[in-house]
Amino acid sequence: MAFVQLPVRVGLIGCGAVGRLHAERLSTDTRAAIRVCCDPTAAMAENVRLRYAPEAAVETDVAEALDRHALDALVISSPTLLHFEQACLAFERGLDVLCEKPLAATREQIVELIDRHHRMQRILCVAYQRRYKAAYQTARRELTERAGTYGPLKQVHIFVCERWEQTIHGTWRDDPRIGAGYFGDAGSHQIDVVNHITGQSPVAVYAVSDRRASRVEIVTAALARLDGGAGLTAHFVGDANHWREDIHFHCRDADLILRSTAVTHADVYRARENRLEPLTDLEAESSPDRALIDAIVDGAPTLSPAEVALPMFDWTEGVLRSIKEDRWIDLPRRKNALPGG
Repeated sequence: MAFVQLPVRVGLIGCGAVGRLHAERLSTDTRAAIRVCCDPTAAMAENVRLRYAPEAAVETDVAEALDRHALDALVISSPTLLHFEQACLAFERGLDVLCEKPLAATREQIVELIDRHHRMQRILCVAYQRRYKAAYQTARRELTERAGTYGPLKQVHIFVCERWEQTIHGTWRDDPRIGAGYFGDAGSHQIDVVNHITGQSPVAVYAVSDRRASRVEIVTAALARLDGGAGLTAHFVGDANHWREDIHFHCRDADLILRSTAVTHADVYRARENRLEPLTDLEAESSPDRALIDAIVDGAPTLSPAEVALPMFDWTEGVLRSIKEDRWIDLPRRKNALPGG
C-alpha cells in the first residue's frame, strides 16, 4: 500500500443539509481535513466553512475548485444529475470519491463509473449511511453469524414515514426528471439495508403510489420477491408529520426487528414466542465518511462500494415502471458473493 500523507485533504462538493452532515463527520476525524467547500451558492459554502472547516477555501465552480486546490478525495453531495460529471472530474485528477446516492442519474452512467474506478484504481463508495450504524451492523451479524437462531428468512416488512413532502416544494427533489420521490430518496436506504443485512435483493416488484400535491411519488406501497425466496412488503409515507422507521425480518424460528423513532438512533430486537428481547451487544458504529478515510489510509474495504448502486437503481426503475404500467416488473438478477455485496 502506498504511503498516505495525513491529514487526507478533502473537497466537499455541495453544502446543503447533506453536505453539512458530511462536514460534521469529517471535522471529528483527525485524519481528515476539509480543504475546500464548494457550492453554487457561495453563502452556503461559507456557512459550512465557518462552522466546520475555518481553514478551508470557498469555491462556486467544481472544476475550478479541483484545479486550484491540492486534494486527495472528494465528497459529493450535489443534485443527482451532477454526480457523474463530478466523479469523473475527480478520477481524472487522481482523487478518491464518496458520493451521495443515487450514484448517477442513469444505469449506463453507474456502470461507467464502476468501470472507471476499477480501471483508474480509485476508491468509489456510496453514502448509504445505515450500513455503518450499530443497530444495522448488529442485525447483519444476527442473520449471518447467528443465522441458526432464526432459521430461513420468510418475509421482510418495511414501514417508513417522514415529514418530507412539506419540505421539498421549489427544490430539485420535487422534479421528476431528477428524483423518484420519497420512496427513491429517503426510502431507498431501507431497501439497500435489506440487501446489506440479508444478502438478498428484489427480483420482481409490484407497486402503487400517490403523488399527493407534488410532482413526484409521495406515498408508495410495494410488494417484492427476493432472490433468496423471501417476500417483501414496503410502505413509504412521505407526507406524515413525524419520522419513523420499522424493518421486520420474519424468520422460521425467530424474528429480528429494527425500530427507529429518531434519525440518529435505532434499536434492534429479537422476537421469539411472543417475547421481544432487546439486543444490547451492538456492533461498532461508523459512517461512510470514516470508512472513506479508513480505505484511503489503511486500505480497508468499505461497506458501501460502488457496486451497491446498481440493485438500487434497478429497484427504483422497477417501482416506477410498475406504478405506470400497473403490473409486476422483473428486475435484473445478480449474484451476491457475500451478504450486502
